Amino acid sequence: GDFLTALDIMRRQRVDMNLIVDLDPINFLEKGGAEQFIGQIVKIDNINLFLSSLIDVDTTLWKYPVPSWIRKENETSVAPSQIMDKVNKVCKKVRDVMLNAEKEGVTASGKIVKEGHFLLPTLSTFAKEIPPKLEEALSLIKNSAPVEQSKQSKRKSVLLSEHVQSSIQYLAFLADYELIFNTAIGMYDFELAKAVARHSQMDPKVYLPMLKRWRELPEDTARYEVDVKLKRYESALRHLVAAGKVEEESSMDEHFGKCIKFIEEHNLHKLGLELFKDDKTSHRSIMISLGENLLSQRKSEEALAVFLATNPRHLDGGKRASRSCGDWRTYFACCAENGDDVDSDLVTTIAESISSKVGNMCEQRENYASAASILLDYGKDVAYAIDMLISAHLWSEGRRIAHLHERADLVKKVVDGSVSYARTCMEDLAERASTFEKTNARYAEVIVIRRDAIREAEESGVADLHHDDSASMFSMQSTASNTSLRSNASGTSVGSVGSVGSVASVSTVISVGATSTFSFTGEVDSMKHKSKFNKIGRDKKKKKRQKKKGPAARRMKPGSEEELKELVTTLGHTCPDEHYVAVISETIIFLLQSDKQSMATLLFESYTDLKSIVLQSQNSRLEQDKKEKEEREKRERKEGRINDFVEHPCEKDINAITCKPLQESVQNTFSFLI
Repeated sequence: GDFLTALDIMRRQRVDMNLIVDLDPINFLEKGGAEQFIGQIVKIDNINLFLSSLIDVDTTLWKYPVPSWIRKENETSVAPSQIMDKVNKVCKKVRDVMLNAEKEGVTASGKIVKEGHFLLPTLSTFAKEIPPKLEEALSLIKNSAPVEQSKQSKRKSVLLSEHVQSSIQYLAFLADYELIFNTAIGMYDFELAKAVARHSQMDPKVYLPMLKRWRELPEDTARYEVDVKLKRYESALRHLVAAGKVEEESSMDEHFGKCIKFIEEHNLHKLGLELFKDDKTSHRSIMISLGENLLSQRKSEEALAVFLATNPRHLDGGKRASRSCGDWRTYFACCAENGDDVDSDLVTTIAESISSKVGNMCEQRENYASAASILLDYGKDVAYAIDMLISAHLWSEGRRIAHLHERADLVKKVVDGSVSYARTCMEDLAERASTFEKTNARYAEVIVIRRDAIREAEESGVADLHHDDSASMFSMQSTASNTSLRSNASGTSVGSVGSVGSVASVSTVISVGATSTFSFTGEVDSMKHKSKFNKIGRDKKKKKRQKKKGPAARRMKPGSEEELKELVTTLGHTCPDEHYVAVISETIIFLLQSDKQSMATLLFESYTDLKSIVLQSQNSRLEQDKKEKEEREKRERKEGRINDFVEHPCEKDINAITCKPLQESVQNTFSFLI
């Protein structure tokens, strides 16, 4: 291609020079286009102008759309999306072409060039890349300096020559002086940094003493200070450690103190452990520091592992970390290994803190069991341990411990506790049964309304479950009547392991207000326009509308998706979960073993009644629902409409709700007793 003519026209007509590459990037980068460009362009300024205009955007997409027939003719062209990282690729290609031409002494067009001919465009390619390669640019400037060395005085640094200074000034035109200066000192080349700062706006009273001081310091110490200034903390730590290796043994402790302080300030524990892996004492100190750092960040489990991984183990840190994360086994193991005596008050405090942790039923039982073990093994408090086991509903274990310590009074306490818990369970199960029946009945009404809302949404083209949340139940005369507009649904859930009797109720009340009426009859003044020419409303004080508070403000719309969600939640929580069922089974077995057959039978029958009521309620609702579907299908067929059954996403889960069976051994036992 004729790049010389094209570039001249583009420069005169102010056309974006990215078009040189964007029109056919494959040709420019891979098929000799860059070589022809450098060979044809004579003026260095034009090459710099082209490089400075490069952007990582394809101009043929928005600025200069290329006709399709040109794309078809040029088979080498590729889709713009396939050209990624354009600026860096073009800069690298052009730089390689220019450096190769200088090395061979001739361009692709046959033009003879000397070494350093393309210095400024090469600097442009380094500065234009993303991110800029300023270190490579400064190295190129420094390597070009010896060419002029013979012309300079021996006393004067070659970096202060006119050739180098002009190159630095050009580079500063492309990048910020301060960035170039920081790059120079980051290369630990203080003479080059001085040459860079010479023409900048930096104060010589600041940078000259600083550079002089660094030149006079030991190499690793100077590099450490430079890295700190540039916030290259990992490199700074490496040089700080290297600087300490040449110091005397008497100052080694002081130097390590400086290292550990730097490690803690910048969280460089991983690198510190790597650098001091051969020094066991220092390695252990860094491990302890890492553990303390993790403990301060509330990462107790990680801190515990680090403290106990030190050699020798840091038991004091291990005790603090294990207390923090609740690992009482490791805590008492550390105390025993360290020879510490744990007083009874501390044992009680630890046991109570573990038992007070919040969690589900299974987790709380484990916490109570752990607390009981602590009280028994380390506090010798049998009575309090039995109380913990009773709270965990671990009746058999409580009885075993009581017999082990020959405490008949505690055996009776465990049995009485199981009886009391059985009564609480029976009350809870009865309330759950009542709640399920009422909630399921209301669910049967609401689900019909929600199906119709979904059907209407689909017909209107709006796929939204919340469509028509204000749907009135009066529109469903076949499924709802005025008398069914008020229902109460209360759900029961196990509040805590210690007391199953805590009940959370969910109430759903639907109230229908009186129909409001209006008419155009009345006082004439009420029809007049209020203005400054009449007194209408002038003597009346405006009353601020007060926001409703209490249950009325939170009342949901009848038949809404919100009400359905609450009903679904209540139904899901009404049936006991597997942990609750397991506790009931264990309680029944223990009562039978403790000569409390009547109480065990009552508890068994209470759960059986709940299971039967849930099953009967579900079957009744599903049968009624099936009949209504069949009637609707018949009605729609008579009307000549397509019967399209709509199902709400929650129906499968609700229809599958059943009470889990008690343990098989319990059922088998009562098959003989009842």
